[in-house]
Amino acid sequence: MSVCRLQLIASLMFFELVSSNLYKEPLWNYDDETNWPGLNCKEGGKRQSPIDIRTTDVIKDYTKKFIKYGSLKLNGYHRVLVSGINNGHTVQFSTEGEEAIHPTVTGGPLEHRYRLEQLHFHWLSEHSVNGNKYPMEIHFVHVRADLAVGDALGSKDGLAILSVFCNVQAELDDRQEEASAEIMQYIPKLLDTGDRISGVLLDMTKLMSPNLGSYYTYAGSLTSPECNEAVIWIIFDTPIYFSDSDYRKFGKVGVGRHNFRSLQRLNHHLVFQPVDSHINTPQIVRIFDEAFKMFAEFFRNINAFMSNGLRTS
Repeated sequence: MSVCRLQLIASLMFFELVSSNLYKEPLWNYDDETNWPGLNCKEGGKRQSPIDIRTTDVIKDYTKKFIKYGSLKLNGYHRVLVSGINNGHTVQFSTEGEEAIHPTVTGGPLEHRYRLEQLHFHWLSEHSVNGNKYPMEIHFVHVRADLAVGDALGSKDGLAILSVFCNVQAELDDRQEEASAEIMQYIPKLLDTGDRISGVLLDMTKLMSPNLGSYYTYAGSLTSPECNEAVIWIIFDTPIYFSDSDYRKFGKVGVGRHNFRSLQRLNHHLVFQPVDSHINTPQIVRIFDEAFKMFAEFFRNINAFMSNGLRTS
C-alpha cells in the first residue's frame, strides 16, 4: 500500500493504523468535540459541516453559479470490491484494487472527476432539513482524481461527498428490500471495534437515492477531524429505506453513544439546488422570451409585406 493511500486512510477513513497493522483505539470521539484535533474543528471555520438545510434559503441555480457542469454522471458503482471495518466511529467500506477500477463521479457542481474511496454510515443523520434529522445518512467519500491526497485535503474542492438520507418503516417493497439486503448481510460481522471483512462485492447503486437529479449542494468541510474545508457536498433529497429491524441492528454496532457531529453555525454557506427540467427557465424569463418571439414574428411579417408591396409596385 502506497504512502498516499495510507495518508488517505488516516485522513478520510477515521481510524489509525500502527506499524504492526493492529488496530488501536480512536484518538477522538463524538462525545467531546471540543478536543478534536485540527484548528477548524476547535475554532470553527467559514464553511464547516454539517448544517441545517433551510429549504426557504436554498438557491435554485438558474444562472449556473454553482451547478455549472450539467447532470451528475456516476460510473462504475454496480460492482465495487471493498473491505469493511468497524473503526470505532462508524461502519465503513473502503474500495480495494487498482484506482483505475474505482467508481467515479463528475458533473453537477463538480468540475473535475472524483474517485470513490469509501462509504460509511451516521445514525442519526449529520445534516438536517428544516430542523429535522433522518434516522441515518450514508456518505460516499470521493477524492479528486487529479490531485495527490495531501493536495486534495488542502484544496477547496479536493473532495466530493455524496450523501444519501435513510428513512425507516415497518415494511419495505421489493426495491427497498434489495437496497437494505445489499448492506445488512455484512453489518452483523462488524459489530465490535476492529472487526474487519474483505473481498466484498457491493452494488452501490442500490444504496443511492432513487432520484439522482434532485439534491442540495454546497461547499463545506469534513465532519470529522481535521474538519478540512475541502468538500463539495451533494446531498440527495429523496431517501432510501431500511426496515425497523435492520435499523435496530446499527444500534448494536460498537461506536459509542452516537456518531454524528453537531450542526455547525451558518457562515459562508450558500446551498444550491439544480433547476427541475420542466422549469429550467424562470417564469419571467419565459415571458420575455415569448414576447421577443412574438415581436420578431410581427416584424418578419411586416418585412415580408413591404417586400411584396415593392415587387408589385
